[in-house]
Amino acid sequence: MAKNTVQFARIASPEEIAEYLTSLAVGLKRGEISLESGERSLHLSPTSDVKLELKAGQKERKGRIELEIGWKRSTAAKTSELRVTVGQRPDRA
Repeated sequence: MAKNTVQFARIASPEEIAEYLTSLAVGLKRGEISLESGERSLHLSPTSDVKLELKAGQKERKGRIELEIGWKRSTAAKTSELRVTVGQRPDRA
């Protein structure tokens, strides 16, 4: 399966970064996140079980917070794809 990714990096004010994080939080609550950067776009649908990893540290004049949010896609089959027949044999080609 092909991997579809969007990468983004920039230096911004704390207020601008908070806007990105707020948008991600709203998307997580709605179950839909859309990301666009240049020509690349990615649409994500987080499941009900989301994993959060957070690392934070500080030394001298540098601070860092790393967030990783992940989930597994649902593998349940759609019921609209199921067909059940009784009393008839399917035609064999």
